[in-house]
Amino acid sequence: MHIGFVSMNTPADTAPDVLARELEQRGFESMWVGEHPQIPVSAAGSMPPALLHAQQRIWDPLLSLLVAAQVTSTLRLGTAVALPLEHELFTFAKQVATLDQFSGGRLLLGVGVGVRAELAVSSEISWADRYRALADMVAALRTLWTQDEASHRGEFFDFEPVWSHPKPQQQPGPPLLAAATGPKAIGECLPWADGWLPGDAAYRDLPAALQDFRRRAEDAGRDPAALDLTVMAWGDPSENRLARYRDLGFTRVVVGGGLRDGNDPSTTWEFLDRYAAMVPGLR
Repeated sequence: MHIGFVSMNTPADTAPDVLARELEQRGFESMWVGEHPQIPVSAAGSMPPALLHAQQRIWDPLLSLLVAAQVTSTLRLGTAVALPLEHELFTFAKQVATLDQFSGGRLLLGVGVGVRAELAVSSEISWADRYRALADMVAALRTLWTQDEASHRGEFFDFEPVWSHPKPQQQPGPPLLAAATGPKAIGECLPWADGWLPGDAAYRDLPAALQDFRRRAEDAGRDPAALDLTVMAWGDPSENRLARYRDLGFTRVVVGGGLRDGNDPSTTWEFLDRYAAMVPGLR
């Protein structure tokens, strides 16, 4: 099992190029950043004040990962998570493909639907239709990423043949990991997802949730063994806890979410050193 690290990725945090170099040197497999293109002021009450303060200031994820790619050679670069429905289709397709090319095919694209208030500001897609729309957008993106003269006929995205370049280095595009938690959401993502990106804090019984995910994957005609399983570990997980995730069959664990003293970037190095020591035993 690989170990990654997620950064809040704000101006108060360690710069993405500095962080990426340190992660690669310490043997981490991947670096992850999230996204909020905007946060409606009306949604402020739904977030803890400290988290809201940070997420108001979050850097753009794809540009941050581009900076990280320029100073590393093996570190994988992930979004946890990107919100495709809050982007214009063709621009998002080109940005992702460009980053995958510039990074040498190291991009992992965790994707989700965000929160209702954000989607309402960004799109005319209704909240009830969000997962159907995401599936349609993924289909359109994969067409743009693989076909020279790409066209798409879908419920939410529909366009005549276009040229859209570059194509991603990874084909048919970067792995798409679904950040879905509820059974209905997971079921709607399984037909297109290359993997699953749950957070352990969302589940009282993660082993049971993983067992249910694998059963649903089989029901959808997918081979569970072929899917990337990445778990976001909240807080300061012990090595034993991470070893349990490995033994459950997770591909990687991503630490750093809910980092104690996370508002003090000077604590990051001690945190990284502690988990870097666990890398050999968990690999």
